Amino acid sequence: EIEPERYELPVLEESWLDDAFDDLELLGFTLHSPFGMLRGKPQNNLRASALSNHKGNQVEITGYLVAIKNTRSNTGSKMNFGTFLDEDGDWIDTVHFPASAAKFPFTGPGCYNIKGTVAEEFDYLYIEVEELSRLPMLTREDAVVPGL
Repeated sequence: EIEPERYELPVLEESWLDDAFDDLELLGFTLHSPFGMLRGKPQNNLRASALSNHKGNQVEITGYLVAIKNTRSNTGSKMNFGTFLDEDGDWIDTVHFPASAAKFPFTGPGCYNIKGTVAEEFDYLYIEVEELSRLPMLTREDAVVPGL
């Protein structure tokens, strides 16, 4: 009689970050907050709900890119409209006039630091973007559990 060999499987650990990257790979977006996947905490904590208090002033806000509308100005120069979500899930709308669109283009999906002036037209708030930069995100390597 041969005794069967017994194998002991190691405990497999996973984190919410593993799940988030699986979501990105399978769905193209994560079911977790993209703000939790930022490498470091954003420097500003302004929210979209407070933009009405800053009409005509320059602000800095962090938003998750949802959509970009590419268009042309009256002179034929490239410009954009952007739609973002803040950390509370409220909408941030942006206008990127030709000078800003050329100097600070969108560089892919993710969270962006948006600097600009809050404007209102027909009771509609938006930010005229003066500076835009994508924030560094965690990578799948950050999800690796040490020792495995």
